[in-house]
Amino acid sequence: MRRICFTGWLAVAVLLLPLSFFGCVLFPSTNAVIELNGSSGIVPFTVEFDGSSSSGSGGIDTYHWTFGTGDEWYGEGGSYTYEHAGSYTLTLTVRDASGRTSTDSVTIEVGPAVWITDENLDRIYKLDMEGNEIASFAAPASRPRGIAPALFNGEWSLYVVCQGDGFQRIFRVDPETGAVVAERSAPAQNPLQLTYGADDPERVWHVDGLSGKIYELNPTSFQVLGSFGTNYFHASQQVGNEPFLHDPQGLDWAEEPGPAGSLWYLEGETKRLYEIEIVPPTSIFSGVQLKVTGDPVELDPSVFPVSAIAWYDGLLWVADVYHHDIVQIDPATGMKTGEKITEFPGMKIAGLAIQK
Repeated sequence: MRRICFTGWLAVAVLLLPLSFFGCVLFPSTNAVIELNGSSGIVPFTVEFDGSSSSGSGGIDTYHWTFGTGDEWYGEGGSYTYEHAGSYTLTLTVRDASGRTSTDSVTIEVGPAVWITDENLDRIYKLDMEGNEIASFAAPASRPRGIAPALFNGEWSLYVVCQGDGFQRIFRVDPETGAVVAERSAPAQNPLQLTYGADDPERVWHVDGLSGKIYELNPTSFQVLGSFGTNYFHASQQVGNEPFLHDPQGLDWAEEPGPAGSLWYLEGETKRLYEIEIVPPTSIFSGVQLKVTGDPVELDPSVFPVSAIAWYDGLLWVADVYHHDIVQIDPATGMKTGEKITEFPGMKIAGLAIQK
């Protein structure tokens, strides 16, 4: 009887052959799998994520999620809210019982929300950038005008100013239901636009057509912290003796430049757009100052009269009252870019804001 023996490398090869052949059975691969309820939406966008379909040798021991915002989460699944518009990468990394890892990623697209008030219908609308209605609810008082979304104390709110029936009010409302959270009398008799400055010092900025002033308000109490009238701005060489705060047709806050951002103001009488830098207090004994910077830009006359403006992604959007359009303007030239939002609901747009 003959015995066959394997020695050296041949023996090793024979021993490893079954493991190689059956490797997919003995050592199953590790796979991260992301399941979502959706990957695109309008800000704020809540995504529900689940990694339970992931697999690995001995099961999955660890689920690690990142959202493209600096936040992270450990767990099989959950939900996460994207508070700002943008493109994000949601990533899942799993580790199985044998220590092997696998990663899966999905791109999340979050679009901005467009908020408008309708002065005739006493209604507030939330739209996407194509003008489709996402939600709507009754205004907190008649003749709503300026509107401003604000991520305040970690939650989104809407500031709304209403002319009312002789009782001018500023409200903070829940953007989901329209329920009033806080309210106070407006500082003057013809409230128009308002905007929220998110950089320190956080402020609500409001312009009134009768008093011809820009008001600086505390975002919690609505207390007037400062007011800036025509004579204040006439001291700047950019304004000089030109009409200013005579016919306010737009006010919006932008994140840059400067540490506290800037205000963009549209004077209807001259059709000129001004950039106003917000200068923070230099001490506890001083207040915020406003400084007109750069040269004003005259806007395309075909969009007037304008009821409100909104600044988004380096471009200006204006509410064209006569044509019931929201028109994009190049702030460097004052000319229309050709982009606009049309066929949205309502009859007379009064307020405009873009939730970023």
